[in-house]
Amino acid sequence: MSWDLVGHDWAVKLLKHHIENERIRHAYLFVGPESVGKRTLATRFAQALSCERADPPGEICGECRACRLVSEEAFPDLEVIRPDPTIQVDDVRALQRRLALAPYEGPWRIALLENFHNASISASNAMLKTLEEPPDQVVLLLTASAQELLLPTVVSRCEVIPLRGVASSTIVAALEDRHAEPERAQMLATLSEGRPGRAIRWESDPNLLERRSDALAQLTEAMGMDIGGRFTLAERIVGRGKIVVQRRRVRKTLEAWLSIWRDLLYSGYRADVQTRNPDLLPSFENAAQSVTPADRYGAVKAISTTLAAVDSNANLRLAMEALMLDLPTV
Repeated sequence: MSWDLVGHDWAVKLLKHHIENERIRHAYLFVGPESVGKRTLATRFAQALSCERADPPGEICGECRACRLVSEEAFPDLEVIRPDPTIQVDDVRALQRRLALAPYEGPWRIALLENFHNASISASNAMLKTLEEPPDQVVLLLTASAQELLLPTVVSRCEVIPLRGVASSTIVAALEDRHAEPERAQMLATLSEGRPGRAIRWESDPNLLERRSDALAQLTEAMGMDIGGRFTLAERIVGRGKIVVQRRRVRKTLEAWLSIWRDLLYSGYRADVQTRNPDLLPSFENAAQSVTPADRYGAVKAISTTLAAVDSNANLRLAMEALMLDLPTV
């Protein structure tokens, strides 16, 4: 099976080297944009640490009990914590009590803390104790969208694995291996902006592409509205439900908006840059003819600022309303 990962060969090589040379760190921090492969890489590392048939060390057989149960998040020596909507201090303290126990089956007790940038300050401070004085046979795996969103003291105690966007050609090859038609694979790789997880999900679930189109239709709608209509639209985008669901909905909408406005910015300056939205850019370019390059840059900056606010647990409705004030009018 090997690690079966799309891209990030350097990171796989590094982590294998740590296992082969028995130089495993007590904590790793995987950082990068959503769907770039942070959780997948962390899971593969957990499998490699636990695999019963690894030959040589650092490989993954994919068939033993440990490999199967880690992938299903059911392995006795694996703890997984996700924000709902945040990671609280009680979550960390309960984890610390479990990590104090010896491993049940494998050589390590492993904790995967996803999106740790959504941990509360008290939870982050509580985590420092484990990072500073880790129990024997414990490996901590943290993921975050950016290390700047974490306490510097947390980052400094981890081996940081920064993941960047994956080459389009690599994503195309991965999609074609999954039997995607070449033209569709190329389109999805372009739209994914270097995020293989996103491309693979879009290939397996066409409804996700429809949601992207819906998000961009809302942007077209917003650019022609007065401020009252924009605020109503902002409320509709945030919607109802658990805060973690609302945050995910808003983030995906803003990522689609940012992608098209970046294309419009490059187009306005006639930059020789590959468009990320070849299927929809012509219609947006036609609608935004009266928007100056400076205003296009302002839209990119405003959406980026709002995305950062969403990642920092800002009030979603207020953040969206503030963005609506900054979007150009067509």
